[in-house]
Amino acid sequence: MIPWFQYTVIQVGPLSIQVWGLFVALGILTSFAIIWKRAAKFGMDKSTALDLAFYLVLFGLIGARLFHVFLYEADYFLQNPVDILKIWQGGMSSWGGIVGAIGAFLWFFRRGKISRDRMLASADLFSFGALYGWLVGRLGCLMIHDHLGRLSDSWLTIQTASGSRIETTLLEILYLIPLALIFFFVREKKLPDGFYFYALVTYYGLLRFYLDFFRATDISNADARFLGLTPAQYFGIIAAFVGARFLLKMKQKKVA
Repeated sequence: MIPWFQYTVIQVGPLSIQVWGLFVALGILTSFAIIWKRAAKFGMDKSTALDLAFYLVLFGLIGARLFHVFLYEADYFLQNPVDILKIWQGGMSSWGGIVGAIGAFLWFFRRGKISRDRMLASADLFSFGALYGWLVGRLGCLMIHDHLGRLSDSWLTIQTASGSRIETTLLEILYLIPLALIFFFVREKKLPDGFYFYALVTYYGLLRFYLDFFRATDISNADARFLGLTPAQYFGIIAAFVGARFLLKMKQKKVA
């Protein structure tokens, strides 16, 4: 069992730094650094890749916030609309971020900023960088414990005032590490365009569908559920189905 800890603010003289926001910023910088370094391998100009990455992050943050506001805590934000702008306090939907980023990517594609023949390769570049940035950003969620899970006697729990609980963010980080290692070790191999994107979408879809069953239902900020499932689980089902379908097509094409 992990002893209770929580870090929400770092005080540097008169400056208060929100821990969650700090790790999100570090995660974004991590992704940008990887995208800059690996852009040429995926057939993109470095400056163009960073320009696109900036807008993908911007639209991703907007999507993440709006999904959280309307799907998870709509009643609260309707009563406190000003708090919608306080994103540094946490409250972002991972799938909202993914949908927002994909929307920005498709918008750039339609404007001709991404050519059709490089579309999947470009998606691979951003997916590759996003995975490692996501791991760093999730550390912020772990520091503030905004995704506590169910009460459990498992050894991989954290001691809270209400008892020993599963820390779902910690589990997500641990489960994403194997995928990050796979991406790292195959990074120099010639893989079909779209592999990183569809692998990430499939893996994360299945992972979130599984992990959300462990999220707490007996706390004040428990995730909203519709017909017994969280919004993330429904998006996870869709993502896993679509991603697995295209991965299977890749495999069949390679065999043929």
